[in-house]
Amino acid sequence: MNAKNNGLRIRYFSDDQVKTIHANAMELLETHGFMVEHRGALEMLRDSGAQVDFEKQVVKARPDLVEKCMSTTPSKFVLGAREPSKDVIVESNMRLPVCRNGGGVDKIIDIDTGQFRDMLTKDIVELFHVLDALDFIDVVSPLYGQDIPEKTRDLVVLETLFQNTSKHVNIRTFSRENLDVLVKMGQIVSGSSENFKKRPVFSLFDSPLSPLKFPELTVDVFITAGKYGIPLYMANLPIAGATGPLTLAGMVQLLHTELLASVVICQTANPGAPVLLHPLAMTMDWRIGLGLSASIESTMITAGSVQVTKEIFDVPVDVHGPWSDTFIADSQSAIERTFQMLLPALSGAASIAGFGDIQEGMAFCPVQLGIDEELVGFSLKAMEGIPADDDRLCTDAIKRVGFGGNFMTDETTLKYLRTDYYEPKILNRMSREEWVKAGSKDINARSKERIVKLMREHEPISLDSGIKKELRTLIKTVE
Repeated sequence: MNAKNNGLRIRYFSDDQVKTIHANAMELLETHGFMVEHRGALEMLRDSGAQVDFEKQVVKARPDLVEKCMSTTPSKFVLGAREPSKDVIVESNMRLPVCRNGGGVDKIIDIDTGQFRDMLTKDIVELFHVLDALDFIDVVSPLYGQDIPEKTRDLVVLETLFQNTSKHVNIRTFSRENLDVLVKMGQIVSGSSENFKKRPVFSLFDSPLSPLKFPELTVDVFITAGKYGIPLYMANLPIAGATGPLTLAGMVQLLHTELLASVVICQTANPGAPVLLHPLAMTMDWRIGLGLSASIESTMITAGSVQVTKEIFDVPVDVHGPWSDTFIADSQSAIERTFQMLLPALSGAASIAGFGDIQEGMAFCPVQLGIDEELVGFSLKAMEGIPADDDRLCTDAIKRVGFGGNFMTDETTLKYLRTDYYEPKILNRMSREEWVKAGSKDINARSKERIVKLMREHEPISLDSGIKKELRTLIKTVE
């Protein structure tokens, strides 16, 4: 680990190894290529100078084309919010990462019963209220109620997001037809197509199929996002030994190659389109054939991919950090998500997602979300480093206090008490006597109390009634 001006950083690969991984990726894209199941994109890439086999749907991109696309990928852009004061500026060299909850989940651990069940509309409304209230959540990702018809589920969830948080929101579409409707919804909430392009109030998320296969809908999302200036989380998710190489370095190699192929498609279609690269890796428990999201190896792969991407070109990187392979908010979850938060963050990730997720991202746990708030607090505090200006070195204070004195009333104590120390929300810092008197509650019980309180009491900034009506009318045309 080494300290730099922009905070602590870790590196798994040497300079030469990073160059080799990138050179290998460029060679793979030029000689092996990638599959694109989209006629229009194939024609576009051919016209840009790529070698295209239309029958096999295989694209081979020369290094000069890849480098050109890398050069047009922006290093800084805005994730607009319905409330402008909650806009998020994302850039490649963030000192501290922005945070978003784990999205795409349609199961929940019931906060009252602890039972694993389908997520419903009532649940997502309550959780969006909580996510709107939590200061550490900068971007709200979608949760899907299974009582919403599949045909319009993405549309209704985006509508529900707009109604229940004023932060920037993220969505993933389920169809080409709905993609166009999502764009119209964003324009309605923004007030105009021009406003939406300037400050997009939602971002999109999509990914290829590993290894190196880009389905038609994924390509449509890539092209549409760039056309309207919508920030795009470009993900990939190989599984080591299954859809990706078994070795950790081989997984980093595939992740980097796929991300570069994604950049080629996106930037060829719309140079300057805002993207966050989202390397994501899973491993397997080979004894039983179970995919693992939170093994230490998958965490290392992700962190290594962040390092390579960051050191090759200037672009923001987003990672799905704190997952867990366990089924409840327990000590295993705490161990797994601590490493999954810190290693990618210390590798230079600009954005980290996954808060509240358990069971390999298959379930959302409100209690875990409350605990994750403390995980983020600790992690970001650690990443800030230790300011060492003359005032904080306290040489004058040491002289003032003198031999055998104390610093409790010294001016530096009062000055830095609230800025130099993290103040937890639910961690236990009581005496044993106070803890017993308060009911001997563990961290899960205290988290539950905090989350339930936010569910009941927090009210997000309301969405204009005219906009609500216009969104509902638009969705009804699809229903």
